[in-house]
Amino acid sequence: MGARDEGSAAVARGTTAISEGLVSFELVLYASVGVLLGVAGVLIIVGTVSGLVRGIDHHDGAVEVAVLVLDRVLLALIVGELLYTQRFVVRTHEIAVEPFLYIGLIAVVRRILIVTAQFERGPQTGRALTNTLLEFGLLGLMVPAMAAAIWLVRRSRRLEPAMI
Repeated sequence: MGARDEGSAAVARGTTAISEGLVSFELVLYASVGVLLGVAGVLIIVGTVSGLVRGIDHHDGAVEVAVLVLDRVLLALIVGELLYTQRFVVRTHEIAVEPFLYIGLIAVVRRILIVTAQFERGPQTGRALTNTLLEFGLLGLMVPAMAAAIWLVRRSRRLEPAMI
């Protein structure tokens, strides 16, 4: 075996070792993120129950308590969708666009809910009212845009086998 062949073999072994090390690190990283997302999900549920109990004890309005619960449920759905996406990436080694669009859509609906609740709490005037209305307008445009993007992704997935 020549010096050139030995050098090529050493480079190949080094490349393989580096690749295996990166794969191992990636799995540890994904496992850590999964655990942290799980902890976040549990904390969201505990916080929701605590907020619900606190709202009932303080005789908060039904709408205010319902907005809190709905906000937290949507946040839990975002965390759940992130966990699903992470699991999909680990299993297939591909990043899918559709779960992130769902996360974005849920986040937009959640923000609409929060802005609406803030708007209901007290009258706004001047610059604050303008900013709120602008935010409502942009959020209102984002919902159909995200829905259209989800539709296009699903449609393109159905058309792929026909193209092959």
